Amino acid sequence: MASWQAHLVRFLVRRRVGRRLRDMSDLMHVRAVFGEMLPTPRGVRFTPGAVGGIAGEWIEADAPAGAPAAARPWLLYVHGGGFVGCSPETHRPITAGFARRGWRVFAPDYRLAPECPFPAPLDDVVAAWRGLRALHAAEAPGQRLVLGGDSAGGNLALALMLVLRDAGEALPDAAALFSPSTDLTGENPSLLANTGRDPLFHGPALEHLARAYLGEHGAATHPHVSPLQADLSGLPPLLIHVGEDEVLRDDALLLARKARAAGVRVEAVAWAVVVHAWQLVEKLPEAKRSLDAAARFLASADAGEPEHVDAVIVGAGLSGIGAAAHLQAECPGRRFAILEARDAIGGTWDLFRYPGVRSDSDMHTLGYAFKPWRGEKVMADGPSIRDYIRETAVERGIDHQVRFGHRVLRADWSPAEARWTLEVEHAGERRRLRCDFLLACSGYYRYDAGYTPEFAGRADFRGRVVHPQAWPEDLDHAGRRVVVIGSGATAVTLVPEMARTAAHVTMLQRSPSYVMALPETDAVASVLRRLLPPGLAYRIVRAKNALAALLIFQLSRRFPQRVRAALVGLARRALGPGQDVDTHFSPRYAPWDQRLCFVPGGDLFKALASGRAEVVTDTVERFTERGLRLASGRELEADIVVTATGLSLNVLGDVQVSVAGVPRDLSKAVSYKALMLSDVPNLVYTFGYTNASWTLKADLTAHWTCRLLNAMEAGGWKVATPRLPADLPTRPFFELTSGYVQRAQEMLPRQGTRGPWRLTQNYLRDLATLRWGRIADGVLELSAQPALNRAPAYRSAPAGS
Repeated sequence: MASWQAHLVRFLVRRRVGRRLRDMSDLMHVRAVFGEMLPTPRGVRFTPGAVGGIAGEWIEADAPAGAPAAARPWLLYVHGGGFVGCSPETHRPITAGFARRGWRVFAPDYRLAPECPFPAPLDDVVAAWRGLRALHAAEAPGQRLVLGGDSAGGNLALALMLVLRDAGEALPDAAALFSPSTDLTGENPSLLANTGRDPLFHGPALEHLARAYLGEHGAATHPHVSPLQADLSGLPPLLIHVGEDEVLRDDALLLARKARAAGVRVEAVAWAVVVHAWQLVEKLPEAKRSLDAAARFLASADAGEPEHVDAVIVGAGLSGIGAAAHLQAECPGRRFAILEARDAIGGTWDLFRYPGVRSDSDMHTLGYAFKPWRGEKVMADGPSIRDYIRETAVERGIDHQVRFGHRVLRADWSPAEARWTLEVEHAGERRRLRCDFLLACSGYYRYDAGYTPEFAGRADFRGRVVHPQAWPEDLDHAGRRVVVIGSGATAVTLVPEMARTAAHVTMLQRSPSYVMALPETDAVASVLRRLLPPGLAYRIVRAKNALAALLIFQLSRRFPQRVRAALVGLARRALGPGQDVDTHFSPRYAPWDQRLCFVPGGDLFKALASGRAEVVTDTVERFTERGLRLASGRELEADIVVTATGLSLNVLGDVQVSVAGVPRDLSKAVSYKALMLSDVPNLVYTFGYTNASWTLKADLTAHWTCRLLNAMEAGGWKVATPRLPADLPTRPFFELTSGYVQRAQEMLPRQGTRGPWRLTQNYLRDLATLRWGRIADGVLELSAQPALNRAPAYRSAPAGS
């Protein structure tokens, strides 16, 4: 989590500085506010000087005994100040921070607008760099020469590198940019979206500073004015740090994305809570961490080395965006990458486009714990859920950190280095990416195709056969006869929606499912929204619905016959007379041996009662030219057949996992707390509940992962590995009887017969364990040194155990 100091600084900046900068039309007033000095750091020498004809100051710390000053790497640091204010003196907390970390720093005192508009400040920075490079070659050959800058200084640093590249001159070895201003066109979304959230700047007011810098002759689209508009290829490795709530957030993150696409090695981090250029607050923990990271990066970043981040999130769906939001908020400064094989955010909710697609869980529990769902419907439609996920990503700048079209093929853990090396495919090329921790948020089924059984005579059918997972955009079912094969959540959604315009819809099921009507809106939620703040109302309803789902599950397990009778009775009353409920809505299995199917507003029952749809319980003998012949001899005529026959499951998105180059058979691993795998280090997977909302468990998993990462950092641990007891009996991962589960049992990991290896499917128990339970529980092996590759031990549980 962000430090209390960061919250305090944010409050003070908003109260004491932000109010004074809301109107920036008076540039001299802005200059005066910017020029207010912070305390000068101690223990560092500040020496006036000039380099390349540009005045400035040298910043150096005392060298360790016996270490010559010439052995230090050199840094040119360009201060910010909106092009109109500040100086090397105002930015001493940053330059002194680098000096203490072993750098010899020169900060040029470049000319300021409006007296000296573009290109005068850039000309000064270019001259200072060229002079410093000559001096460096004479005094410290072989040492690194790098570049840094914040805000407007980040803009000038980027423009400097573009000038050098285009002139064929040597570039810095690396560059560190803090909250850089990269686009003076004023078009980046966060200028408006984060106005009000940024405690320092009012986004539209920055236009006054841009106009002052441009003067009469500058163009906002000029690449030396707005580096985001430039071709960024050929730049050295870049570190970019920015605050999540800054109006300049998108300036930084869009630059990172564009530079990365141009082949530049980029390390970008969006920090929660912090204010613009927070590195100036010397005692702030986040300032120290940012400067530590920047100093390490500048000292070692090599364009030829594979990128290395703290964590990789695989998948940008509901789980992946949620995990990223947790990481950004709870592990400030953590470097992470989100790799998404497709070209859009949303995962399942972007993939599925069939008519009426909606959630099969209530949105107060399917929504994130940290972001209230504001819609009215209990079970929302797919596009609304997709928009909710995207909105979450955009609000936090996470959308700019997703690397689309990146498919993870392999992940190999190196015990010697204590890190993962990923083989990633992008645009037909394969590249490597290294990380300390891997978060698999890619769901549990194959995205390329759903499950469709082999049907005899399918080639004879003259109509169209479609699977909901690959719904054709050009399919028009209006006035057509439709048969939907299936009885699960997808089928009970499709039938009432297609029945609105189709000539007739038949739901053909091999065996019935339990179907329960729910109100379309939550009356309690509606009342609480009127009486309470939105966040509090959301939390109360979320808790209520989570407990209700748990109660239904427990009642189903303890009193299956009573619950069965109640569910069948509810279906009978909803359908009214004339419906064969015992045949079509009375399953052979007990409640919650498979997921319940919920229908908001009883829309399926209404469609059946109206005669626009019917249910047939039978099996398919074969396709015919005109439709389907059933085992009973009945023929169903159809223009369209929808095979809502389920999903094809996979494990970890089919990523091939190995340890020290040796492939791991994950079907023989055992699940630890339903989020890690036995003897597989530093890997967390997200798998939601089967008896409740997916996101309830996804949120707990992401929060626990952040707790683990913070505990590992505090304890100096590098490796976290669940160690399986040799005497632990195991059983299948799932205990559902659903067909898609049974088909995949042989490929799935297993679960143990006792905690923490047992899947509880109990939100309250997981809440206690994952939110408040000990990380070092005696089962999770935490080591400061790379762990040895141990052979796992498994044995199966006795039948019926």
